[in-house]
Amino acid sequence: MNPTKNMKYSLSLGLLFLALLTAGSSTARTTADASTKKLMAGTGSSTEEVRQALERFYRAYAGWIAASYNEHPEKPALPLDKATRRKVEKAAAETDGDPLLRAQDFNKRSLPTIRVEHVEGEWYAIAYLATYENRCVVIPVRALLRNGQLVITDITLPSLTAE
Repeated sequence: MNPTKNMKYSLSLGLLFLALLTAGSSTARTTADASTKKLMAGTGSSTEEVRQALERFYRAYAGWIAASYNEHPEKPALPLDKATRRKVEKAAAETDGDPLLRAQDFNKRSLPTIRVEHVEGEWYAIAYLATYENRCVVIPVRALLRNGQLVITDITLPSLTAE
């Protein structure tokens, strides 16, 4: 199997595995509060628009993380709601890593491998090949478009317990 097909197979398998895990995830908020339902009812956003917005954000954000010291790209605004921002900041402080990427840094060679797939409802799977470890990283997030702007309303954090 050539490397490209092997990578595609690994990403597809990882996304399928994520979909099965996300369906029963205990860390995810599974019901939307009344304000989120009200906002979603008025947005009319399609899952494809949200998927594309997530992919654009993750490519820009990962590119910013991967930039070398002599490059000076502008940091993309983090489209997190207040609760998710607190969750991400707390996890980053506890792990010394970036919960949005589940990594401490990002390799530019991984940028073309970023994929976003709709899982169910407001849940999406962001996946990429971490070239340092040669493994597929899958990040489940809940997102929507609010007034035409991407808002990430939840992110499932990896378990910090030893296996």
